[in-house]
Amino acid sequence: MSKPAPASRYTKQAPPAVVSVLLPLALPKTLSYAWQGEEAPKPGSWVQAPVGKQEYAGIVLQSGGEPPPRIKPAQALPHVPALHANTLAFYRWVSRYTLSAPGEPLRVALPRGKVPELPKKWPKLKETKPSVAILSNAQTTAMESIVAENSGRAILLDGITGSGKTEVYFEVLRRLRAKKPAMQTLMLVPEIALTPQLVQRFTAAFGTPPLVWHSQLGEAARRRTWWQVMRGEPVVVIGARSALFLPFQNLGLIVVDEEHDGSYKQDEAFRYHGRDLAVQLGRTWACPTILSSATPSLETWHNAQQGKYAHVHLPGRFGGARLPSVSTLDLRQTKLPRGSFVSPALIEQVKQTLERGEQSLLFLNRRGVAPLMICGDCGTRRDCPRCDASLTVHGDRLLCHYCGFSEALPHECPTCGSESLRAYGPGTRRVAAEIQAALPGARVAVADSDSVSSPAQMGELLEQLHNDQLDIIVGTQLVTKGHHLPKLTLVGVVDADMGLAHGDLRAAERTFQLLTQVGGRAGRASKPGSVVLQTFDPGQPLFTALQKADREGFYKLELEARRAWGDPPFGRMVAVIVDGLQEAEVVATARRLATDFPKAEGLRLLGPAPAPVARKNERWRWRLLVKTATPAHGPLKRWLEAAPLGAGVRVTVDVDPVSFW
Repeated sequence: MSKPAPASRYTKQAPPAVVSVLLPLALPKTLSYAWQGEEAPKPGSWVQAPVGKQEYAGIVLQSGGEPPPRIKPAQALPHVPALHANTLAFYRWVSRYTLSAPGEPLRVALPRGKVPELPKKWPKLKETKPSVAILSNAQTTAMESIVAENSGRAILLDGITGSGKTEVYFEVLRRLRAKKPAMQTLMLVPEIALTPQLVQRFTAAFGTPPLVWHSQLGEAARRRTWWQVMRGEPVVVIGARSALFLPFQNLGLIVVDEEHDGSYKQDEAFRYHGRDLAVQLGRTWACPTILSSATPSLETWHNAQQGKYAHVHLPGRFGGARLPSVSTLDLRQTKLPRGSFVSPALIEQVKQTLERGEQSLLFLNRRGVAPLMICGDCGTRRDCPRCDASLTVHGDRLLCHYCGFSEALPHECPTCGSESLRAYGPGTRRVAAEIQAALPGARVAVADSDSVSSPAQMGELLEQLHNDQLDIIVGTQLVTKGHHLPKLTLVGVVDADMGLAHGDLRAAERTFQLLTQVGGRAGRASKPGSVVLQTFDPGQPLFTALQKADREGFYKLELEARRAWGDPPFGRMVAVIVDGLQEAEVVATARRLATDFPKAEGLRLLGPAPAPVARKNERWRWRLLVKTATPAHGPLKRWLEAAPLGAGVRVTVDVDPVSFW
């Protein structure tokens, strides 16, 4: 019997395969790489792949076929668990829906382009006793209705300010975790400043702190959160809109707190709406998505009325507290002293509140010391040299809110040389100084983006209010959302008309929501609250609706107007901004886009025209607005991809725009 031939010193390797890789870059398509190994990687596997001289982490979408010559290889990252198919499907849906590059969602999840290093230390959680929730009958009914929803349909949790919506979705989480202990949860907040309060309430309710995710998070904490989510730990993440793109492995509940808030819209670079993406994420995972608000967006309200979303209602405030009374102060009938912005009648109400040992909030729908710097002799307004926008006074500097340009406060007018420059219009510092002069003994603080720039600072301010260390807060939109201040009984809105001056389709809706929310800070405990609106137009239907607490009536009027014009929620919009350094090239590109616009049924083009802010950061801007009855992403994508661009011109697409600037 012959002996077997000796084994060869060389083992024949399988020919390399091709893998298609999704990379965290704004590239127009995925890239292909060679894969050398016994088995081709499965979709969702993590790899490291070169692009130019840099290495990036990427996700395999598919594999197969023989590679062409000179194709670069991709290396496996075996220490990283594969991305769940649902998370990968969500990333791909987002890029298609937003008409953006396929790697944009992954770029949000991996802002540095690489998988975070494994943490060397994991936090030691403090074993505190959770509190016992006592829900009202209305809260219990709402909670049970939400728990019963298991189809992945979004749920509007609709409750007036102070009705106890947070306690409802906390109890929903408790019930769902009892059934699915391994599930992960995502709770979105519109502002980073709201994170500390929700974290504190969650920790008290459940005995352990949640994970946190937002842009100001430290690198070590960011790594820990990413890895705990990636490894499939049964965590609760409280975060800003970018938390949508974390690599969830077993998502079982999504909450969008203050779902109406415009801060959920990402308006720079990769543009998306966090609320709408959260609804799709819930569909992808077939898990409940709670949209919580006292003033739902008209889109969410309409979807609930049509049965597309479930509608769960909390009709009254928790614990027997009542909604505050709302009244107007007609500024046409009040002669305010020069340089004064708070009427004597409102100052008197603040004084009475102070004498009762209660707290007041004076609200301005703006930020900065004052909105304008104007020469008192020639009338010249100090504008941004790079934008079509006025500079705003912030302390001893002027600031542009569009491009960030900043300069020292000038001492004389650049046009006529006069030293009669003055800040015009109310701002937080001006109002705070005015109220301090009228009530010298009051303890006054300012809460705006200049004075409260981090979650920690907001936490300190709230602690001072809770500890009765402050009497009066002068604030902007930072103080309108979610804060529970038991001793605050008076809200005075200094410039109630301001939000109506912008002239876009959501101006009235936003103003109604904002004033309802800020008014809802008053009277949330046992003492009654009141809201005073300073206005030059007290007969405005919006103010009448606020005084009557007639939200449904206001929504009905707004929806009728939207229906007549085919505006959202009765149609879709896509904004296209063309910008560049040379105005002629921008105009020519915008006009070519209009000429080449697809003639498809249901598509209508408005423009091109100069954008409302026609120059921003030294770039000229023109705008086209597409209105569609139904989603038409295919024709629009082909139209935009074929667009001939002028020299130095770029085109930015915003699906479902919120701002039209």
